[in-house]
Amino acid sequence: HGSLPVQSGLRGMQNLKADPERLFTKLENIGKGSFGEVFKGIDSQIQKVVAINIINLEEAEDEIEDIQQEITVLSQCGRCMKDTKVWIIMEYPDGGSTLDLLEPGPLDETQITTILREILKGLDYLHSEKKIHRDVKVANVLLSEHCEVKLADFGMTKRKTFMGTPFWIAPEVIKQSACDSKADICSLGEPPHSKLHPMKVLFLIPKNNPPTLEENYSKPLKEYVEACLNEEPSFRPTAKELLKHKFILRKAKKTSYLTELIDRYKRWKARQSHEDSSSEDSNSEADEKDPKNLENGALQPSDVDRNKMKDIPKRAFSQCLSTIIFPLFAELKKNQACGGNLGSTEELRGAIYPVEEVCPGISDTMVARLVQRLHRYSPSGGETSSH
Repeated sequence: HGSLPVQSGLRGMQNLKADPERLFTKLENIGKGSFGEVFKGIDSQIQKVVAINIINLEEAEDEIEDIQQEITVLSQCGRCMKDTKVWIIMEYPDGGSTLDLLEPGPLDETQITTILREILKGLDYLHSEKKIHRDVKVANVLLSEHCEVKLADFGMTKRKTFMGTPFWIAPEVIKQSACDSKADICSLGEPPHSKLHPMKVLFLIPKNNPPTLEENYSKPLKEYVEACLNEEPSFRPTAKELLKHKFILRKAKKTSYLTELIDRYKRWKARQSHEDSSSEDSNSEADEKDPKNLENGALQPSDVDRNKMKDIPKRAFSQCLSTIIFPLFAELKKNQACGGNLGSTEELRGAIYPVEEVCPGISDTMVARLVQRLHRYSPSGGETSSH
């Protein structure tokens, strides 16, 4: 289904005996699911970025049934076992979450309704399977580079416990009365109470009247939100019915319309990175002019010329990440397990990938030049160091 975060056809991953650490390179932690941690990763065979959800069955012994439920929901994803851990491999939606896309500014109504239509398709499918998402919110709505809208985090589906994010919880869920798929519909229309503490929100939602859109939005959108937030769950429309709402039918466009939204976020993110970099450069220049730093020998020569970095042409991610660098860090980690600073190794490892994202291929260039330099200054290379 177009709105489900699944990744099929991953080579070797349908074999539960396959070693995921050989097939995938695990990168930085990007979130915590209901039963495990989610990491950004790279498919070592095709150098593709993926999301890896790692669930430790030993630590979650009491929730095996719920974990099986999650794996069933994500049945089309690649998965395999490593010791007591299940690795679930999903596509990495590199367009950002809706929460990210809101950073540069608000969305227009056409963008809102186009995204809502895709979420409703996902909810309609889930509800037809008698499952409840229970945590519909902007951070769980992800977009791919090709403008596909993904409804993420199915770890709470069909659980009987009190779950969800306070800002988006339906009143009946907070009261812990019987709830069904209509709780997801309420969350879809619930604006976040961002200025309030989450615990205060839990008390206010059941007591207060449903919020209304006060800003200059169209009447169809206001009616749509009002329908979603009806206090009586049985009066709320289903996802299938909302797909036929006039707000959706009149305003929604093809998902390609969201291209500008993703591009806007990328431009904003690039500006933020540039501003942060400029700020660091300013601080560095101030440090260079500080006599105390010169006296104390605090300044170190720069190994990388920033301007040269910018001139390196864009290309595929460095092959050496999966063949040399990350395996080397894995060995270092094992060697330090008996008594060493694991944190510093992890920090150094985690610093490499963000640089590779900004300048793909730079790690290959660095390793090639490092090998040349080592050869030049080795005894067999014909030169010796003057030091």
